[in-house]
Amino acid sequence: MTNDKKAMILLLAAWSGMLTGLGEALLLGVHKTLLQRAVFFGPRVVWMAAVADLLLFTAMGLLLLALSCRWPKLRSARAVVSLFTFLALSSWLLIFPQIKWYASLILAAGVAAQAGRIAAARPPMALKLSAAKRRRSQSKEAEQLRTFSLRPWWFIFLTLAALILLVAGVEGGRWWQQHQAMMKLPAPQAAAPNVLLIVLDTVRAQNLSLYGYHRATTPRLEQFARRGVRFEKAISTAAWTLPAHASMFTGRYPRELSADFLKPLDASHPTLAEVLRARGYLTAGFVANTFYCGYEHGLSRGFLHYEDYQLSLEELLISSSLLRTITHNAHLRQIIGNHQVLTRKTAAQVNENFLSWLSDVAAASGRPFFAFLNYFDAHEPYLPPAPYDTLFGANLAWRNWPHDHTVRAAWRIKREQMNPQQNQAAIDAYDGSLAYLDHHLGLLFDELERRGLLEQTIVIVTSDHGEAFGEHGHHGHGDNLYLPLLHVPLLISFPGRVPAGGEIQEPVTLRDLAATILDLAGINEENLLPGQSLARHWRSTSAVTASTGSPILSEVNIAPIKPRLYPPGSRAELCSLLHGRYHYIKNASGHEEVYDIVNDPSELRNLADSEEGRQMIDVFRKFLNQTSEE
Repeated sequence: MTNDKKAMILLLAAWSGMLTGLGEALLLGVHKTLLQRAVFFGPRVVWMAAVADLLLFTAMGLLLLALSCRWPKLRSARAVVSLFTFLALSSWLLIFPQIKWYASLILAAGVAAQAGRIAAARPPMALKLSAAKRRRSQSKEAEQLRTFSLRPWWFIFLTLAALILLVAGVEGGRWWQQHQAMMKLPAPQAAAPNVLLIVLDTVRAQNLSLYGYHRATTPRLEQFARRGVRFEKAISTAAWTLPAHASMFTGRYPRELSADFLKPLDASHPTLAEVLRARGYLTAGFVANTFYCGYEHGLSRGFLHYEDYQLSLEELLISSSLLRTITHNAHLRQIIGNHQVLTRKTAAQVNENFLSWLSDVAAASGRPFFAFLNYFDAHEPYLPPAPYDTLFGANLAWRNWPHDHTVRAAWRIKREQMNPQQNQAAIDAYDGSLAYLDHHLGLLFDELERRGLLEQTIVIVTSDHGEAFGEHGHHGHGDNLYLPLLHVPLLISFPGRVPAGGEIQEPVTLRDLAATILDLAGINEENLLPGQSLARHWRSTSAVTASTGSPILSEVNIAPIKPRLYPPGSRAELCSLLHGRYHYIKNASGHEEVYDIVNDPSELRNLADSEEGRQMIDVFRKFLNQTSEE
């Protein structure tokens, strides 16, 4: 085989790969814009898919050339066209989840075989050419080959140039948009404090030594808590990520918002980032939960700078649907014993990204900043690095448990079949993840202290929701409203405005965080964001009792995660109210539960049928009817 023919095969591979990647990006765009579906990729997928498929197809081209040394027929037009047609069609069909992966491969193989036969066919008139005409034709082809012998290398150069322009267009457009937005910021008020909102995804309070847990999972948070106020009973408004974050950002309950499973937060209500940005703040988000905190779910609204999908080799790998399908195969992962999410962003990376932005952008601007940090280390799969992976016991039983892998997350399958030892191994791994996260939070606080920023920054540390480990027969989160999913940590620090070493015993709702931040920042305009400032708990001359406020509302719609029980588009809402010592839960079936969480913190004795319970049910029903009318 001549070098020119080898180069042409590799050129065909590269161009096929790049065009396939662009086609993948186009199909993802159709899913997002026309079908209104989340694709879990950012704008970079436009060039990352092209690069990933170019590399994949080129590697397959090299493999084909290597194998053709043993089997020469593999370098025929039929084999080459069939291979790249199969790869391209497979890549496009695998984007549609409605089509099983094996059906996609079978369909692509059938079309590829037909394309190969067409490529191998010769024009019928060629058989009728005279010998003289054939010689003249061969001589002309030889002359053309000598004249354009460098053509493949020119095409390779053009391919690389096209990719560079594509990358520059996407990345340059992102930079220009951010630069223009920063230029339009108004002047901030004098002495405006910085705001740092830290959300520890999937962290329940009961597994933190900060709240009395028997294992030393959070020594650095305990140390930091002495700088400000700790809330003993902070309650999330939802049992999973998106509505919980949306409530914190808007000051509204989930029932008032559009945010739901695969439905983004729309622009019906202003967000905290928008309010602060309109008052001259630099706003930036650094999120590790790219499953539901990515820009396409609406949480990035109001942020000038938002880092969700990172620029990495892992991100490049999953930008190709073929490679994504292979790497997320549960059987393959089980064989190699690796269930880590490929694109998982660790606490160390979140810290690095935030601190780099502080040095490069925030410090140079001279403006106050509002930064939102979301950490994902305590979310499944619980796989912290050494030594935290065995800090609280060897968890080999946990590591070998099968998982279901998606593009941005992984979950245990058949969790209800875990025996007590396996469930304890999961808790051990979870606690190790908490300790790893706590360590890096301590490093972050140390660095902010070294830079002299903690004294002039409102720092809030909380979680969006907790996690269940067999309580009431549940595992994970999102499908119930018991306290393991609702009771989350909450620390607020701001020297001079928040008393050091304070403890608030009364239950509070995370819905009030936005109003609290505006209050502490000195932004006292009315009707900006709903809710009440939590500062009332330490400012009041008389103690605020749990019985004086309104019940604390939490909600979740479980219909989308239980499609076998509820038809598409329906709602199956669970509602929770916490008031005083009582916790009320209304299930989707209408079944009601009441627990005395002071005497029964594990919520094991349902009081709904007792006189005490019936009285509380009447109180809660009246409150629900009132809020529904409003």
